[in-house]
Amino acid sequence: MNKILYCPISPVLRQFGAYVTGAGKELTKPKEPYPHHYHSSDCYFTWQEGRILADCQLLYIREGRGVIEFVRDESIAVHSGTLILLRPGEWHRYRPDTETGWYEAYIALSGKYVAQVISEPFFGKSPTMIRVDPDSRFDINMLSLVDDILACNEERPYSLALRTLVLLFELVEQRAQKTNAPASDATIRRANRHIARHLGEVVDFRGLASRLGLGYTLFRTRFREYNGMAPLEYQIALRMRRAAYLLTNTSLPVARIAKETGFRTSAYFSRFFHARIGVSPIRFRQRGILAQNGRGGGI
Repeated sequence: MNKILYCPISPVLRQFGAYVTGAGKELTKPKEPYPHHYHSSDCYFTWQEGRILADCQLLYIREGRGVIEFVRDESIAVHSGTLILLRPGEWHRYRPDTETGWYEAYIALSGKYVAQVISEPFFGKSPTMIRVDPDSRFDINMLSLVDDILACNEERPYSLALRTLVLLFELVEQRAQKTNAPASDATIRRANRHIARHLGEVVDFRGLASRLGLGYTLFRTRFREYNGMAPLEYQIALRMRRAAYLLTNTSLPVARIAKETGFRTSAYFSRFFHARIGVSPIRFRQRGILAQNGRGGGI
């Protein structure tokens, strides 16, 4: 029943940006000592000392109950169907109830993409504990993924790492469904589509916010939280991206590109483009042609 795996990580796999460092399934029976002694020194801990992990870990308590602490002597009850996100560098300790024991499954992972996904905008502040319904899609996917990692991680480290990322994305969506996030996120995505479809026009952002059912101040706040920039800055960024594409991939005159991307005159467009990109539109186009012809250049 109890199986664990610690995965060797090659330098090439580290460059991939997401990789599984370990996985396991363990059943702890009532009154059985915990944790089990066969863990590596990096993962083994005692209740007295606790531990700090170097990697992220998804710890899923599927059956039983117990407690977890992120601050000494401040216990949080853990029940069956609890998914716990353990972050790197975060002190913690946990154990099952001696009367019930528990059945746990876990995946340890690391990499730059993992660090981005588990950041505060998506999972909030620690502690992160998510309720998982038994036999739900996440429950099935989590247990299946652990089995696959234990069976064939050496042969499929990249695809299994990507599946683990997908599992994290599912958690992000599940958390969003239990808050107001999905409604607000969907609203901002509609705003993004409207801005993209009217790239060459002056967008009335106050009017757009009203049509979407938000006050302008709240709209700007939610927009910045979702996109990392204000609405006008987002529109400008899309305009620059569109202009760069047209300069590189078409022979349209600069004046036509300026009009399509919402600039009053080609002269104003050229000054603005140069200030943003660092070269004039003509020079940007020349560099793009050189790069496509294999003679270097580009930005």
